[in-house]
Amino acid sequence: MKIILFVFGILLAGVLGYSTEPNMRAALTRTPQRQAQPAPEKTADSTTIDLASLAPNQLPEKITLTSKVKFSQKSSGLVLSVDVGNEVNLIRIDGNNAVVQPNGTAYQIEVPVEHTDLMTKLLSKPLPAPIFPEPAPKPEPPSNTEPASDTEPAPDTEPAPATEPAPATEPAPATEPAPATEPAPATEPAPTPGPAPAPTPTSAPSNGPPAAPTNIVVIMQESIRDGQIKEFRFEQVLNWQAGEKETVDGQEFQTGLISYKAETIFGVKTIQAKALIQNGKVLRWIWPKSGMEIK
Repeated sequence: MKIILFVFGILLAGVLGYSTEPNMRAALTRTPQRQAQPAPEKTADSTTIDLASLAPNQLPEKITLTSKVKFSQKSSGLVLSVDVGNEVNLIRIDGNNAVVQPNGTAYQIEVPVEHTDLMTKLLSKPLPAPIFPEPAPKPEPPSNTEPASDTEPAPDTEPAPATEPAPATEPAPATEPAPATEPAPATEPAPTPGPAPAPTPTSAPSNGPPAAPTNIVVIMQESIRDGQIKEFRFEQVLNWQAGEKETVDGQEFQTGLISYKAETIFGVKTIQAKALIQNGKVLRWIWPKSGMEIK
């Protein structure tokens, strides 16, 4: 019996020592207990947001530059710089670049997204529901078939009744021959008229190419239809205009201007684009004010 109690006491002491050992150690050694470190919270980074999928209403109207940006205008040679911390207007996102417009200017420049606080602003609050503009309806092609006439063909008219032949008349009595008259004096022959002047040839309709302005418009239309530019589509163009010759980078170009409607973060705007043409082909499209190339 004593042996059983002794064994039970050993077991009870072991259980109590195992359960109270951490607290007893902290009390005896005066060292704080280690607490479990919370798992680090996962923070969103730039890979969690696809900039290409954002709607215009999900982008901020203004962003701040985190690096100094320099840009130049090729046509005038003007070089401008925007310092760090300047707030600029956000026009749109083009791949990994942000197209911005500095305050007080009409220039649009491309800045890498990592050189702005765009991602910080997008991650600072939940994004609103996207609102995408409705695409413009495509015009229906004109129909080549003529509408059928609703009028019935007129009935054939009846032939007019044949008229009776007129009665034969008796021959008139013969008359006596008139006395011969004296011959008239001979007259001088009239002068022979010369050959009539040949009529001046009228200008035949020319089958050659149309006038220069029409050629420039056709060249710009073919360039847009062939997908040379992705900024706008053929259906967005409002008007076409042939421009004058200009010298850009030491080369002479024939120019053309178009105006098109585009959806921006500020609503529907009318924007102009200029075509630089050589040898009957558009070499590139540029913004008329800044001279920068349109992708």
